[in-house]
Amino acid sequence: MPFSVLSITNPNKAWVCEQIDSLIKEWSEWNKFCQHIEDSQDFDPQTCSEAIKDGYKNIRKHEILREKTLVFLRNHFSGSEFVLENWKSHPHEDNCSRLKSKVPYWIHRLEIIKASMNYILVPESYWKEQGKEFLSVLSKSTAESAVDVAASFLKNPLGK
Repeated sequence: MPFSVLSITNPNKAWVCEQIDSLIKEWSEWNKFCQHIEDSQDFDPQTCSEAIKDGYKNIRKHEILREKTLVFLRNHFSGSEFVLENWKSHPHEDNCSRLKSKVPYWIHRLEIIKASMNYILVPESYWKEQGKEFLSVLSKSTAESAVDVAASFLKNPLGK
């Protein structure tokens, strides 16, 4: 089976990276909370799965964060499905497990995407915007300093 190309569909790679960091932080805080959830009064061992011990309020909060993350992945990446491959269908997690065991998987998935950002295929519009920025800086330079600007850009085109 061929690998899908992982590409970013949003030309603002810096913003996307910030959002990944923000989601990782939000998931990490949620994980800390979930590790200490006590059994909810919502749980009835006669009628409920183990997951209900976390309480309906916490389950709903988790669902919102999960869907927010999935929308982010769908809207800003193409080929990111590999981070969900162990869970073929939505919601991409075990519905019957406790939150304390599900949340770390979401953090790991986002960390995989973050670690892949240096190798991701960037849309042509991003490179055109970088070219415009380069020409703008170059046009404000003297002939002598324009060579230095061009050399600097060629050595480090992403400015990092």
